Amino acid sequence: MLRASAAQFVETQHRLIDQGMENRLGAFPIGPVFGDDVLPVDPVEAMRTGRAHRVPLIVGTNAEEGRLFTRFLRMLPTNESMIEELLADTEPAARERITAAYPDYPAPSACIQLGGDFAFSSAAWQIAEAHGAHAPTYLYRYDYAPRTLRWSGLGATHATELLAVFDVYRTRFGALLTAAADRRAALRVSNHVQRRWRAFSRTGSPGDDWPAYSPDERAVMVFDRKSRIEFDPHPHRRMAWDGFSLAR
Repeated sequence: MLRASAAQFVETQHRLIDQGMENRLGAFPIGPVFGDDVLPVDPVEAMRTGRAHRVPLIVGTNAEEGRLFTRFLRMLPTNESMIEELLADTEPAARERITAAYPDYPAPSACIQLGGDFAFSSAAWQIAEAHGAHAPTYLYRYDYAPRTLRWSGLGATHATELLAVFDVYRTRFGALLTAAADRRAALRVSNHVQRRWRAFSRTGSPGDDWPAYSPDERAVMVFDRKSRIEFDPHPHRRMAWDGFSLAR
């Protein structure tokens, strides 16, 4: 491995991903391996038992995570056949619990939401529950998308929060994204996100009006045209994924 080039590593990674998608859709074949001196236990388990560093944490997802993966990087289960394959070896009760959390399943929108929750939201919920028991933890959901992204069918999909975090809406590209009378709203959301991130980096808290996550309230900051706090907004979806894992 020390003699391999960067190009060889990238080529090998792509090959492993392709093979992994054939063997078990959604079980991403590259990730941290725990059980050695570098990473002795599973990170979420370390958080749950208080063995992780007890530092303040912000964790969150976007409202429509899965939509990006219906167009590009088709690595997530976002339609009925892919989801049925994903859940093929799952206990019947668990399978029923997961699909029942999406009442319109197998409608396309429900499938896309399920795939996004499987890959992203379930991890954020588990991390917030685990780490929040030992250190201040703040959960968010990023809902904002300009009309151009909504018209394209992507909406507030994976990574679109980076447009606000890194001030993209003030660039020429951002001006194109907000050409449909969305510029003021986009800048307002950007300012809000950046203000929270800066406050957190300085003090460990994103603001007194953003409650830390707790099992009693499960507060979630929703970033949108009108940002707000919601409490446990999707309990059935959150509970449906509890304990589910494809890890080997």
